[in-house]
Amino acid sequence: MSKDKMIEKMRKINASYKNNMDSRKNALKILMGGIPIGNKVFVIVPVEDLHIDKAYQRPVQSHVKTLAQEWDDMKCDPLKINYRSDGNLYVWDGQHRLVALKMMCVDYVLCVITVGLSQADEAALFGCQGDSLKKPDPYDIFKAHVCAGEAIDTAIKELCDKWGLIVNRNNKRAGNLSCLTLAREIFRRGHGDHLDWVLELLHKANWNEFTKSHCHRIINALYEIKKMDDSQNEFVQRKLITYLEKTNPDDLLVNATIQYPQFKDDSKK
Repeated sequence: MSKDKMIEKMRKINASYKNNMDSRKNALKILMGGIPIGNKVFVIVPVEDLHIDKAYQRPVQSHVKTLAQEWDDMKCDPLKINYRSDGNLYVWDGQHRLVALKMMCVDYVLCVITVGLSQADEAALFGCQGDSLKKPDPYDIFKAHVCAGEAIDTAIKELCDKWGLIVNRNNKRAGNLSCLTLAREIFRRGHGDHLDWVLELLHKANWNEFTKSHCHRIINALYEIKKMDDSQNEFVQRKLITYLEKTNPDDLLVNATIQYPQFKDDSKK
């Protein structure tokens, strides 16, 4: 989009709202002072005017301190920002650079601006790019995908909401589904109902109260059982619930290792 079209679009957005007028006026001034190069418009923006949407952005990582200490303007790409209908400028690529700039007490930063993208549009863009020195991991991308409405990750989120779970890489906290890659693969195979069956089973066995209960080895083992015989759902699930109610993830693995030492893979045990 050309600079003139961006200005026109921003003015139309602003004409539809009467709130946050100071921020809207400042954003328009920033855009009008921008420099178009190719299909991009470069602007200088006060650091204090930039916002971060935590709905899809990752938590700030520890490497941001190193980034500030070793800052090199020649290696720093412009931040990518978007002007939303709420009248604010949001950083969708460069959160860690923004935090580093604030640590360094820098007042202004060079940005590439877009106008009128939705939160979902920003999240989709964030999910397919890297940020500074650290690329998004599967769990960062998961948040962005859910925000953008991507089918598989949204379906996983809905299942987790249904059974009181949170998608999180930390398997040392109860209630965390820490096998996101496996969950995605199960859905790609068209077995979303299998995962629902597994999560229901663990919920009924009160395993949501245990750490490591929704890690790869447990989910995959139960998923494989579900795949073997789909004709006796209730019977198989009831038998498993009865057994799981009397044990926990750690004891289950110990007993499995004792009984089946020939298997190296925990899920197979």
